[in-house]
This record gives sequence, C-alpha cells and structure tokens, in this order.
Amino acid sequence: MRNVRVCIYGGTDLQGTPTGFVSALAYKILDSMPAVIVTGGFLHSNKKPTAVSTDVAALSGARRYASEHRIDLKDCYEAWIPEPSLDSRPDVKGAVRMTNMDDITVRVMTGRTPLGRRLAMVAGVDMVVTISGKQHTEVVVEQALELGLPVLPIPNAGGDSKELLAKYRERVAAGFDPGALDRCLADVSNAIGRHPETAASAVVDLIRTAKVGRCLVLLPFDDVHNALYTSTIEPSIAKHMIPVRLDRLPRSEAIYTSFADAVRSSLAVIADITLLNENVMYEVGYAHGRGLTPLIYTRDAARLEQLPVYFRTLNVRLASEATPVNLLIDDYLRSFKATRRVN
Repeated sequence: MRNVRVCIYGGTDLQGTPTGFVSALAYKILDSMPAVIVTGGFLHSNKKPTAVSTDVAALSGARRYASEHRIDLKDCYEAWIPEPSLDSRPDVKGAVRMTNMDDITVRVMTGRTPLGRRLAMVAGVDMVVTISGKQHTEVVVEQALELGLPVLPIPNAGGDSKELLAKYRERVAAGFDPGALDRCLADVSNAIGRHPETAASAVVDLIRTAKVGRCLVLLPFDDVHNALYTSTIEPSIAKHMIPVRLDRLPRSEAIYTSFADAVRSSLAVIADITLLNENVMYEVGYAHGRGLTPLIYTRDAARLEQLPVYFRTLNVRLASEATPVNLLIDDYLRSFKATRRVN
C-alpha cells in the first residue's frame, strides 16, 4: 500500500508561531499514519537568506520524526522541484532549493517551470495543507479544488491562505465530514499560539475524515462497463476516495501523461476482469509491480476457473447478488481509511 502524500505549501518567510506549528504538523502527520510529506523544496531566497520557509519548517518536523523512529528521512520527506534551468523566481530574487545533500528524496519535475511544477505536484498528492503564502498559494489551492482533492488553507498566519479559506470555505468543507472543518479551525485558533502540537493534532483529526487518495478503475471501455461504472462503481468509490478512469481524466491533470503515472498517483486500484481484456490484465500486473494490492472482481463465476494459476492467489472476488460490486468496493476502500487512524 502506497503511503498517503500530504503536500504542505505556503509562505517563504514564516515567523514565530507558524514555524513551530508547521514543524509540529509534519511530525504529527508522519506519526499518525503511513504518510510522506511533499513540499516544493524551497530552502531560502536570495532576498531573505535567513528566513524560514514553510518547506524548511516541515522538514524540521520530518527530520525529528525520522531521527526519533530511526528511519530514513528519504522515506518520509520529498521535495518536488522545477527543472533547475527553468526555476526563475524574480519575486524573491531567486530561489535556493533543497538537494540530495539534505538527505531527502528530491524529485526533479523535468521540463516544468515553477508554475508547471505546482500544478503537477498538486495532481500527484493526496491532500494539500497551506499556511500563509502569497500569489502562488492561490494556484495551489484552486488546482486542488479543481481536481477534487481535500485542501486545508490554515488562516492563522494570514496571507493568501486566510483569504482563500474565506473565499472557498464551502468547497473546502465538502472535502471532509460534515462539521469537521469548523471543529478543526476552532481548535487550531485556540491552540496554535501556546500549544502548536495540539493545533497540529486537530489538523490530523481532520485529515482522518477526508476523502484522501485516488482509486484507479481498470475496465474495458464499452457501453456495458460504462453503465456499471456510472451507476455503481463511481458513486461507491466517491464515498471514500476520488475515482479515476484513464479515459475520463480532466485535461488539467497534466501529471497523468501515462498509465504509469496514474498508477503511481493512486492509493487503490479496482479491476473488472469479467472479460479477460489484455489491457486490464497488463495494468493489473503493473499495479502489483508497484506494490499495490488491487481489488480484482468478476461478475462471471466461470471466469474464476479460467484464470491462470498465479492469478488465483490474488485478491480476486466474485461479484454476485449476495456480494454485489458496491459492497466489495466498500469493504476494500474502508481498509485504506483505517490506516489513517491516529495512533
């Protein structure tokens, strides 16, 4: 099972309380669920070389977690940076990015400018949290909302995050359980100044209720399967995650340039093998190769006897009147949400 990718994005010059809060938040996320912190790898600017950025504050929390638990920092913190030759930030007189020398995983978004990297980064994570920020934070939040990702602008440090929360509060709230956003923000406001770790725990509690992650659906593209997808599969998945089909990806999801990218960006995979479609079989194999455990089902009992021997050892289920497709999906996806319970 792939770890949940949580993007923490925001200001390049945090001061006082926000710095401690962001650090505590990165630590709490990693300590509460199988997760990876993703940032833009902004180390500092040439304009303010001593300023602490959101990315650096998150790195501090991730580094503390990795040290205490004796794990490799590369496994829990990733910096997704633009191609260096295209990395122009005149607003801060140049950006200095994190590198492999910081003992983290660095993912260079080849061929992408800072704007292209922001769009692709949002499309490649499972949730976004922003704090403070100017100008570029708006792009990140709006991209997350466009793609249906859970996004949480923290208003307590001002900046664009505060304005964006006010502007999109209803849409932001829709990504979580009813009332969960209001409870979280109230707890954060009460605790962020004196008890940043308590405020961070409130955000983690909110994340527990989010529709975190994409579920990639593999099935033939014909009228029968399209009808089943629309009537049953899509609404069943939408209760827990964001449903994804390769033939229905929005044009704005630039990161999905290939099937391989779609698998890499999905937490769960569901495959219909009622018809032994060659593409689906290949895609199931690739998903297993990426460490995923797809839910594989057939609506034809005879198909179970026709499967290759090695296929029978996989998570293959029969969809029937007793166990319809929607119940199979519900059971499968509930197991993913259970992994996000707070320790």
